[in-house]
Amino acid sequence: MKFRRSPSFNKCMEGLPEKIREVAREKFKLLRENPNYPHHPSLRIKPMKGYADVWEGHVTSGYVFTFKIIKVDDEIIYEFRKIGKHDIYKNP
Repeated sequence: MKFRRSPSFNKCMEGLPEKIREVAREKFKLLRENPNYPHHPSLRIKPMKGYADVWEGHVTSGYVFTFKIIKVDDEIIYEFRKIGKHDIYKNP
């Protein structure tokens, strides 16, 4: 299993407060340690309504992230798309 960041994710991450980036890194560590469903409960990961191939997760109650799970041949790739406040849901 691989994890990668989209350019939009990197841009969003750069704009976050340092404290939120630190918390996000800890949350992503939890995801790497247990990438299969069910994920760590604090991540609150679920499929996004209205977007069949996009998932959402929580960094904190006010900050969220979106990602896709892509299968290429026999490999699973988690591609992180956006991270920020809940307004990222408008264009995940």
